[in-house]
Amino acid sequence: MRLYYTLKTIDPIIVSENNSTENNDACLDYIPGSAILGALASKHYVALSEQDSWKLFHTGECVFSHCYPLVNHQLALPTPASWHFLKGKNAVDSTGKYNANEISNHASVSFERQEGVQYKQCRDGYINSDAQSAMVKQGLTTKTAIDNQTGGAKESQLFSYSYIQPAQTFLGWIDCDDGVLLNALKATLKNGLLVGRSRHSEFGRVAIDVVESPVIAEPTNNENTLVIWCLSDCECLDELGNPTFTPTLQSLNSLLKGHLNKQKSYIRSTSCSRFNQKRGGLDSEQILISKGSVLVYDLDQKAEQAVINTLNEVGIGLNKQQGLGWVSVNPAWAFKPSLSNDELLFTPVIIKAGVDKKDKVATTSALLSWVAEKLSEDTKSIARKQAVNSLLKLIVQAYQDARRYNNILNSNEVGPSSSQWRRISTLIRTKESHWASAVFEGENAICKSDNDRLGWGISWSSAKGNTDFSVFTKDLLSGLNVTEMRQLLEKLNRYDLSTYKGLHKMVNELGLTSGDSHD
Repeated sequence: MRLYYTLKTIDPIIVSENNSTENNDACLDYIPGSAILGALASKHYVALSEQDSWKLFHTGECVFSHCYPLVNHQLALPTPASWHFLKGKNAVDSTGKYNANEISNHASVSFERQEGVQYKQCRDGYINSDAQSAMVKQGLTTKTAIDNQTGGAKESQLFSYSYIQPAQTFLGWIDCDDGVLLNALKATLKNGLLVGRSRHSEFGRVAIDVVESPVIAEPTNNENTLVIWCLSDCECLDELGNPTFTPTLQSLNSLLKGHLNKQKSYIRSTSCSRFNQKRGGLDSEQILISKGSVLVYDLDQKAEQAVINTLNEVGIGLNKQQGLGWVSVNPAWAFKPSLSNDELLFTPVIIKAGVDKKDKVATTSALLSWVAEKLSEDTKSIARKQAVNSLLKLIVQAYQDARRYNNILNSNEVGPSSSQWRRISTLIRTKESHWASAVFEGENAICKSDNDRLGWGISWSSAKGNTDFSVFTKDLLSGLNVTEMRQLLEKLNRYDLSTYKGLHKMVNELGLTSGDSHD
């Protein structure tokens, strides 16, 4: 049972190629299945039994695919490593499609290499079934650790991260035979996830929509040749249990008979060391066949169609729960020496486009649609900014009333400190949908007056009667959504309002109107 979903990046996403790298991290150009597995496991380990947790996240019975980009509502797949073009020519034309007149498929048994001609391998990006190319947009950011003593940058603590840019849409799937467990994962997906590194800063948020499963035709069956196109990295072992880049056909499926054609195969390799959060260290290094690689096998006898279907569906190798081993068997392009403009390269995975509300509004041009959308966004942004400033004024007034009522000297602190507000910020990043109850309710609530007489428990008299900071904050903020809270806390966390200096610094820098404080 396979569940398909689209994933749209809200924040930049950091998914490093190798977690053992300490600086200048290179970023993957896709969302790996291991990242989806980890995000879901963090939410389900506590609720599930040990047996169900082991079945979902460790045995390989539940497979979490990599998420690749969508192009024209089609899943784009890694460019085959057997595709080449003449050096000095362009593989992609001005429309963004692979040029059928320039591309040759060296994995085809009918391809003959020209003497004295230099070929260049197609190595990057993705393609859909219409030969449309796709590249994932990435950016680069540099961060530094902060010295808690000085408030400045720490010495020799500079880090550079590549990231996947926001507002890009990917497609992935989860394959699980247990319908009950799959439905539990489905419900979690709909609430959105945090994936990748630095999830507790400004990175990691994604929005996920479950989509209707596409109809996928079974692969073709060739009498003499079997071609395996690696859609993800694959971890294969030889008969001695050692990593191998040239797996035998029998090790992939014991019902198949044949041998690897090394002259026609195009195999690239990579390695990966995954960080194990439970143990606080790196797992053993994985030696992998890279996605896009093409394995060509000469068959001793024609394979049964059922065997081909199973190989295409189940994949090859180990650790499939991490997204490894996803393959396409005998794609249409594999048996042709060059591309064709008139035929599909492989069976497309098409996702039906949802109806967008803004598409229902009739406009005279694309420019007017863009202007209207921008105006709407600007109007909402201005309204949110005004609402945040109004809340900040009320919070500032509360700090000043508390100082005045309790006759607090300017040299003393009063009210919640900046570290207490930052605790709320951290909690909101991890519990977006239930942040209010976690902040204000229960024994473990952040905002409570117990044992915090001069912080959340400081009281004063107002027009509505006596109140304290915990009650005041709950009445003021509990109805806000996550976006409004993020914007409010982003400004609030710049200052320590519990100090006289921080309070007046905020008033002066933000131009907030407030009453006189006690001297």
